[in-house]
Amino acid sequence: MKSEARVGVIGAGHWGQNLIRICHDLGALDAVCDPSPASLQLVADKYPDVELFNEATDLLELPIDAVLIAAPAEFHGELALAALAAGKHVFIEKPFTLSVADGEAVAAAAIATGLQVFVGHLLIYHPAVRKLRTTLASGAIGRVWHLRSRRVSLGKLRNRESVWWSFAPHDVSLVLALMGEEPTNVVGAQNGWLTARTPDCAYADFQFAQGRSAHIEVSWLDPHKMWQFDVFGTEGVITISESPGISRMTLARCGARSDERGMLSAWRGAEMEIEFEKLEPLREEMIAFFTSMRFGIAAETDASEGLAVVRALARADRASHITTPIEFRS
Repeated sequence: MKSEARVGVIGAGHWGQNLIRICHDLGALDAVCDPSPASLQLVADKYPDVELFNEATDLLELPIDAVLIAAPAEFHGELALAALAAGKHVFIEKPFTLSVADGEAVAAAAIATGLQVFVGHLLIYHPAVRKLRTTLASGAIGRVWHLRSRRVSLGKLRNRESVWWSFAPHDVSLVLALMGEEPTNVVGAQNGWLTARTPDCAYADFQFAQGRSAHIEVSWLDPHKMWQFDVFGTEGVITISESPGISRMTLARCGARSDERGMLSAWRGAEMEIEFEKLEPLREEMIAFFTSMRFGIAAETDASEGLAVVRALARADRASHITTPIEFRS
């Protein structure tokens, strides 16, 4: 697929480079902005036909259709508002914003301008998750009653957002999508190696209507890089697991049954592999963004979805006695 849209990317760091690559492959990349000369040089070396800028205001003056924001999270809100004011559609990497107020402002601006705002909740466009959702819709494991996500690695520690706001938006987005609603209650716990004000590990338990629940665990100080997502149903459990070089999905038949006296007992059946397309999730996400722009139809991960995720993230912070997701270290 080649896109007819013309876009600029703000932020050429590690993840920004991935967005730049995909947009260039799709034939849509016109410009890149980053204050770092080294980052811009990387772009110049790979894509000599792309315009480069140090200031976002200069990029926003270009006659482009959309802006992709991969700048540090604390700038997401103001950059999105500036891009919308300049008449550009907007893609915002997670986290959407670092406060509910900023998220509300961007969502309101999207409605006022009639432009598309697309939040980079990548899991929604992951081929394994797409297969998971069709499998659940078929009733393969009965009624879903619990979700569990564990995302850990030994990776980059951030100064301006906690691991909860850096890692968990993906998982919160998926949980809300599968549950089809926002939680009725949240409890959580967070802690940090140096200070609890900038957590390095975090846990949250969400309660939903009809007795359903979800548990999310994230850490960036774990020696094992992996993501595992389990969906518990009344007739089995589906698990997606990813680690370096491995991506798989399984269905284990198991559950609990009641006898004539009302006594419950566990049962276990066969386990099977569920095949899914091995497509690059980021490319699928970008195609969804360009499709949203082309047809003027809000994507599933639009501003309202992004705001719902920010509300859930903030509720978990409050439940963990964290008053702000941002902690500046000297």
